Amino acid sequence: MCPHLIGDEPAEEYIALLTGVGIQYDMCCVECDLATARGDQAPLLEACEGCVARLEDDMWALQGWRGTSSVLERPEPVDATVMEVEIRRSLGPVVDLAPVTDGTQPVWIVLTHSGWLVRLDAGSGDWVPIARSTLPDKPEHASRGAKARRRLHVSPKGDVAAIVHDYGRHGQVVDLRSGKVTMQLDGGDYHPETVPFALCFTDFGARTVMIHRSGWNRLDVSDPQTGELLIARESKKSEAARARDHRLDYFHGRLHISPDGRWVADDGWVWHPVGIPRLWDVHRWLNANPWESEDGPSVRNLCDRVYHWDSPMCWVADDLLAISGIGSDYEMLLPGVRIFNAGTGLELIRIGGPRGALFAQHGRLFSVAPDGLEMWDPYTGERTATVPGFAPTHHHPGAGELMCVRDDRHLTRWRIPRF
Repeated sequence: MCPHLIGDEPAEEYIALLTGVGIQYDMCCVECDLATARGDQAPLLEACEGCVARLEDDMWALQGWRGTSSVLERPEPVDATVMEVEIRRSLGPVVDLAPVTDGTQPVWIVLTHSGWLVRLDAGSGDWVPIARSTLPDKPEHASRGAKARRRLHVSPKGDVAAIVHDYGRHGQVVDLRSGKVTMQLDGGDYHPETVPFALCFTDFGARTVMIHRSGWNRLDVSDPQTGELLIARESKKSEAARARDHRLDYFHGRLHISPDGRWVADDGWVWHPVGIPRLWDVHRWLNANPWESEDGPSVRNLCDRVYHWDSPMCWVADDLLAISGIGSDYEMLLPGVRIFNAGTGLELIRIGGPRGALFAQHGRLFSVAPDGLEMWDPYTGERTATVPGFAPTHHHPGAGELMCVRDDRHLTRWRIPRF
């Protein structure tokens, strides 16, 4: 970094100078950046970790990027053949779909525009209606709900589903065996239009549990088949005292459960606004501390991004979370991902290049670029293969497939290779 960023009274803002090798960069102050633009050469000195961390940990310090990054390549042989499956009878417009992950067959639950919940075999294209949701297509009284849309969540065993309004406040839970609505969901009316409806299913022992928003800054855990609240935040203190002790100024966003069900990641935000992906230990939450999601010892705030949240992320392994976007401000984000360790909250690697929706399985990370699917090694940062023209929207971990609905009559599937 330039000498003006080092010393007893260093500059507080910097420019990142990309070197053209991956996303490696040097740092200079704003004055040295201006001098470089006039044709002068910025002097650069080797800096210690502390000087670098002082600037990188300040989300306001980065003022821009200069130069270019590059993608590291390590080609691997991959069968890029995609499978086209014709749906034998028209489902009608598909709103959303979600996999039944408890098993290796490509079974999906599909939500149609008319509210039907349909069990679909993606291998054969056969389907059968099993239940119906009464949640309307759009929220009835959403003053700023233009983005609101229905989203489908399905339990791993495929026995219960939740249909919610992303960027809205309401939802409902349906037992897929009986067809009955078991719960009505209300995420609160305080700026729900800013986030997807926070909800996910996971298995806890032999029991299916549902984590869901019950207020802009509160998550509950319930039995989705009975509606029983499984986390009672009981205390001898008054409600006001409890609110002071555990108040969380955080808008819960999209939830991502780790493959082993231990960790849940939350893509929400706090007032400036600043997006702050965070995670915590579900087992501690259910077994030891009902306030774990607010301020428990396992909570990790991973990074701060000014005006940026609700972006792609996925679990690369049981304890490794990939988050899209490199930088701390939405106006200065480089395409790429940052991978964090759940147990420590530490960032392990940055990979320049991945953009779009993210998926992961069999030790590889997948990103949906404008030209098609790209495959990356999340441990080295290298791009290893592409599937041109294929832009999947959903992942079936049990069957090991990525899929998109091409139209009301066709599915496009690709099987993830093993390495």
